[in-house]
Amino acid sequence: MRQFLYTLSIVTFLGATSCQKKVTDNVIPNDRVSSDLAFSTTQKIESAVAGGYNSLQDLNFLSGRALVYIDLQGEDIFDRGNFFGDLPRFNMLSNNGIPAGVWNAGYSAIATANRNIAGIEANASLLTSARIKVLIAESKFIRAVSLFYLVNFFAQPFVFTPEASHAGIPLILQSFSSNDPAGNKPRSTVAEVYTQIIKDLQEALTDLPVQQDDLYSTKTRATKASATALLARTYLYKNDYANAKTLSKQIIDGLYGTFALQPTPNGAFGTGNFQTSETIWSIPNSVNDNPNTNNSLPQHYNRSGRADLAVSKSFTNTVTNPYFATDDRRRTTMLIESAALPGYFFTTKYTDPQTRADWAPIIRYAEILLTYAEATARLATGVDADAIAATNLVRDRSRVSAPAYTVASFTTKDELINAIAGERRIELAFEGHRLWDILRVKGNVTNKYDNNGVTLLPVQIFGSDKSIMPIPQAEIDKSKGVLTQNKGY
Repeated sequence: MRQFLYTLSIVTFLGATSCQKKVTDNVIPNDRVSSDLAFSTTQKIESAVAGGYNSLQDLNFLSGRALVYIDLQGEDIFDRGNFFGDLPRFNMLSNNGIPAGVWNAGYSAIATANRNIAGIEANASLLTSARIKVLIAESKFIRAVSLFYLVNFFAQPFVFTPEASHAGIPLILQSFSSNDPAGNKPRSTVAEVYTQIIKDLQEALTDLPVQQDDLYSTKTRATKASATALLARTYLYKNDYANAKTLSKQIIDGLYGTFALQPTPNGAFGTGNFQTSETIWSIPNSVNDNPNTNNSLPQHYNRSGRADLAVSKSFTNTVTNPYFATDDRRRTTMLIESAALPGYFFTTKYTDPQTRADWAPIIRYAEILLTYAEATARLATGVDADAIAATNLVRDRSRVSAPAYTVASFTTKDELINAIAGERRIELAFEGHRLWDILRVKGNVTNKYDNNGVTLLPVQIFGSDKSIMPIPQAEIDKSKGVLTQNKGY
C-alpha cells in the first residue's frame, strides 16, 4: 500500500467521469510528469485543483468510509455482519488496515493541496491574480478539511488536555519530492494542528467566492459558506463558543448565500435533492466515482445494499434517546424495517445502493443552526431564547405532538444544552458526527451494542486509549523513531 506521509510523490491526478465533470473535468491521470509540465497551462492548473477534491473523495475518506467509522464507534448503529471487525469494539491493532486507509487518503489529499499551492505560485504568470487567489484558497480549504478529519481520528480531542498540548498529527505544509527526508515530520500538538486548520480556513475565506461557476460546483467545491461552516465546527470542537456562534450566525444571516431547511426531514437526501438550499458542502458520488460496493454509504447503510449497518435500539428507544419522540417524523421518513431481516431497522438517508450515487453530506444547514444554538446556549447565563429558536427551526419540521420548546420548557441552561445535543444526535445521525460529538464534550460512549444488536459492549470512558485510531504501524516503522505511537497500541 502506498504511504503518502514520508514518500510524498508527485500528485496523482485522478481521471474524471461524466458525473463528476464539473469537479474533475480534464484531470490528467499521470503522476510522473514534472512540475513544469503538470502546471504548464491554465487548463492543467485548473485540473490539478479539481484533482484535490478527488483526493477528498477517496473511498477510504470522505466519500463514505470515514463518516462510517465515526458513527460506528458511537452507539446509534451496530455492525450487523461484523464487517468492520474490531473497530466498533475499540480493539484494533496498530497494523489494522482501517487506520492505514484513512491516514493514506488524508495525507494524499494534503500532498495534493501542497503540490497545487506550490505549482500555482511557480506558474503565476499563466493566471490572473484573482484566479490565483481562488485556486490557492481552494487548496487551503482541502488541506484544512483533511487536517480536521485526521487530527480527530488519530489524536485525543482538543479538550483532552487544558491547552491541547497532547500529541496530534504531523503538519505537512510543503510540497516534497519523492523520498525527501524533510517530509519525515514528528507529530505536532493538537493545539498546533487546530491553529493551522483555522489559519488555512481564515485565509481561504478571504479569497473564496460566494458561489462557484454553477450550482453543482457551488455545492461540491469550496465557497465562503463552506469555509465558514467548517470554521464554526472547528471552534465548537475546541470549546471556543464565541467564535462558533459568530461564524454560524454569519451563515444564518445570509452573509454568504441563502440557506434554508427543506420542508421535510428527508428533503436533502436522495436523487435530485443534493443541491438544495440545505446543502452547504457535499462530496458527490456516482457508480464511476465510487465503484467499490464495500465502501459506499448506501451499500453499507441501505437495507437493499450490503446492509452492514443497522440502527441500534439505543437510537430508537426513548429511554436511551429521550429527545426522539415516538411520533417524530424522522422515524418514518429516515428509518425503515427490513422485510428480509425482520426486527432490523436501517436508515433511508442513502437511497441508491445500485449506482452508489448518494452524495456524502459533509455540511448541512441543519448543523449550522444547531451549532449556533449550542454555542449561544453555552455562552448565556440563563435559558436563551435565541438558542431555543434555532433549535426549534430544526426540531419543528419533524415534531408532531410534542410541544415546541419555549423558555419555560427548561429550568436551567444545562437542560437546554442537553436538549440541543439530543436534537443534534437525531438530526445528524448517520452523517459522521456521533463519536466526535460525544468526545468533544468529554462524554462516554454508553449503551453501545455489539454486532448482534443484543449484547451491550463495555462503556468507553472519555480519554480511553483506543477511542482514537492507532498511527499505522508502517508509518511508525518508516519514520525511524520520528513518529510516536498512540498510547495503548
